[in-house]
Amino acid sequence: MKSPLKIFKLKPEERLQALIALMVIVALNALFIWRLHDLFMQPGFGPYWKTFEHEYHLSGYDPLTYLGVTDWDVIYQVYRHPLLAFMIWPLYLLNDWLSSLLGINCVQYLVALPIIVCSFYSYIFLYRIHREVIELERWDATLLTAYYFSFAYILLSLIVPDHFTISMFLLLITLYISGVCIKKGREFKWWQSALLFYITAGVTLSNGIKVFLSGFFVNLKDFFRPKYLLLAVIMPAALLWGTATWEHHQFVIPKEKVRAEQKVQKAKEEAERVAMMTPDEKRRYEAKKARREAVLRRQAAKSGTPMENHGFLKWTDITTSRWQSAYENLFGESLQFHQEFFLEDTLVHRPVFVAYRWIHSYIVEGLMLLLFGAGIWYGRKSRFLWLCLSCFGFDMMIHLILGFGINEVFIMAPHFMFVLPIATAYLLKNHGDWHNDRSAAKIRVPVPVILRLTLLLLTLYLFIYNGYLLTDFLLSPIHVVL
Repeated sequence: MKSPLKIFKLKPEERLQALIALMVIVALNALFIWRLHDLFMQPGFGPYWKTFEHEYHLSGYDPLTYLGVTDWDVIYQVYRHPLLAFMIWPLYLLNDWLSSLLGINCVQYLVALPIIVCSFYSYIFLYRIHREVIELERWDATLLTAYYFSFAYILLSLIVPDHFTISMFLLLITLYISGVCIKKGREFKWWQSALLFYITAGVTLSNGIKVFLSGFFVNLKDFFRPKYLLLAVIMPAALLWGTATWEHHQFVIPKEKVRAEQKVQKAKEEAERVAMMTPDEKRRYEAKKARREAVLRRQAAKSGTPMENHGFLKWTDITTSRWQSAYENLFGESLQFHQEFFLEDTLVHRPVFVAYRWIHSYIVEGLMLLLFGAGIWYGRKSRFLWLCLSCFGFDMMIHLILGFGINEVFIMAPHFMFVLPIATAYLLKNHGDWHNDRSAAKIRVPVPVILRLTLLLLTLYLFIYNGYLLTDFLLSPIHVVL
């Protein structure tokens, strides 16, 4: 039996481009570490945490992983990210040991390691999807993989200390395994599905559905066999839900009780302090309180109105414009950075919608969507493409229909944007070969040239445009006030 780890071994044709990709990923992470070096290189956050929270704003990405590796706790929402806190626990132990040994906080370096590894293998598995599953030529597979990594929030995901790069890696390896199974007529084993679901959904719960979709599109009617449903669907789902429930009762509820008691005590102390204020002090206090409330109202307005204020429905949004979200954020900011409010947080200063300065940005967006749509048409008979589109459709349902995270949908790009180059690959596959029939040469010969040149120019433009803005940002050190 072949070792499952063999899938991570590089193939000869991958080595050169893998080296180049790794160099780019490491360089970006080095710049990111350098930019925040003075902020994090401390024995512990302690009094530095307020400065860290104030200074760290990288779009809507949260610095929770840095906090957890510095001072471990269940810091993620347990029903959305059941296993994340336990996944970073070994990094916390290592950081704790290194901090005591060196007298500095090594959190940036330690968190960068899994980010680099997941980014690198995301590149490798997307290349293999193009090369082995869709069966493109080496040049075309390389071009489309580079095309994907030129997208704005894919480039950004290579450095952010959040869970999105890990999710991207897990989803791409799931799609690669599924594609190979479809191509070779193999079954998606129940233990593969159970393991991938538990890990993938453990990082981000909604992505676990994509593992089930993979099982369905690979196994088709065999997916509904009682044994497969029990072992590959019901058992891992129940195990993960049990893990999240235990985690909630063990870690979250005790903290909520302490916070509730502290809130009551703080309100009591504040009431006593207000009662002792002079009239002028009370006026200043009320004015400050009104400003805080205004800020909270503006933030609530950006988050939209949820369907309900409890359970999972409290994260929905029924008021934010879907159309504007689609062209400015979903297929806008995800692919091309907006220069205004660059990498600012929607819940802080950035408006929900920002317009591009130049009309050509919308032309580029439209061209990329045109290639995407044409690829869907030419790949409409591919079961693998329909698997990818079903995963994309699920994300569009939770973001555009239910409105989950719609005010900053671009930060979720690593969860679904790989469907653009995968679909475009079918357009290239159907029009990428030189035609040998002389009678049709006048019609068919220019097509592969135009397609490759268009994709090459798009890739170069996105790398230059997005890369310049990102590196310029990373080369601008922040001012730290401790």
